[in-house]
Amino acid sequence: MKTSEHFLKGVLLVAAAGILWGGMGTSVQHLYALDIGFTPLGLVTFRQLTAGGLFVAVSALISPAQTFGIFKQPRIALDIFLSGAFVFLAHYTFFGSIYYSNAGTGAILLTTVPLFAALWYAFAKKEPVGRLEAACFLLAASGVLLIVTDGDFSALKFSPLALLWGLVSAIFAAAYSIQPIRAIKAVSVTPVVAWGILSGGIFASVFSPPWTIEVAWSLDAAFSFGFIVVFGTVIAFWCFMSGLKYISPVAAGLLNCLEPLSAFLFSVVLLGDRLGAVQLLGIALVVANVVLLSLGQDARRKEKHRSDGNNAATNDSLE
Repeated sequence: MKTSEHFLKGVLLVAAAGILWGGMGTSVQHLYALDIGFTPLGLVTFRQLTAGGLFVAVSALISPAQTFGIFKQPRIALDIFLSGAFVFLAHYTFFGSIYYSNAGTGAILLTTVPLFAALWYAFAKKEPVGRLEAACFLLAASGVLLIVTDGDFSALKFSPLALLWGLVSAIFAAAYSIQPIRAIKAVSVTPVVAWGILSGGIFASVFSPPWTIEVAWSLDAAFSFGFIVVFGTVIAFWCFMSGLKYISPVAAGLLNCLEPLSAFLFSVVLLGDRLGAVQLLGIALVVANVVLLSLGQDARRKEKHRSDGNNAATNDSLE
């Protein structure tokens, strides 16, 4: 497969994850509104244990050798379990941000994920933040801000706790987009994501044992929770981690601006909300971010290919 096709595949996979996570955020806020007994910690525990158990079972049916073979590689197993802890911490703090504010505020704060990822690469890998990524970050953050507020910034609730939870969530989200890459390359996506999510649930259980969580289930609540588990966790994480094989964590973070966009579109389709002119502008900025990122990365690859070709030609002439 050509490099450009690889990048396009990565973009589509990460975009799909962002759309599903947007639907999950809407479902989380709906569960809180039902007031059936879920706290952020309890919901994360239930979600990761259920989704992780389901994912491990599916992975074992598809490829039992790969699924259980990770335990023969202690370093890879440690990477996977560490990624599970990051997943738990990222989503616990994200759900906490929604709990103390709303889904829109949580979405705004998550736009800082690519910024934290880029800073990590700048300090750890000595890779400076490029002008393209900086421009895309501004487009994405501006677009998300307009989408969730429609120009009315009083809709955002930046209470100290919401701000704290949201920024900590962004840091851990950046960490789990970087940390499991080595394990994915060594094994494959499915067992890494499956065991990562399940181990995150086990880690969460230390702080919130599932048998102590009392929830007044209803059909509505079960449907919302089912969407969170199957689409917002299992399928979304598989898409995201698969996409990381083809694009960088910084690019993946910039594409995650589609998460609040999809959350808003879900509310338009399911709840009858209407698009305002400012929100349409926000959607345009988010789409512009995706297009600019894709075209810019493609131009960089072509330039690198020409440069490599010129260097090879120069070496041949010298020989």
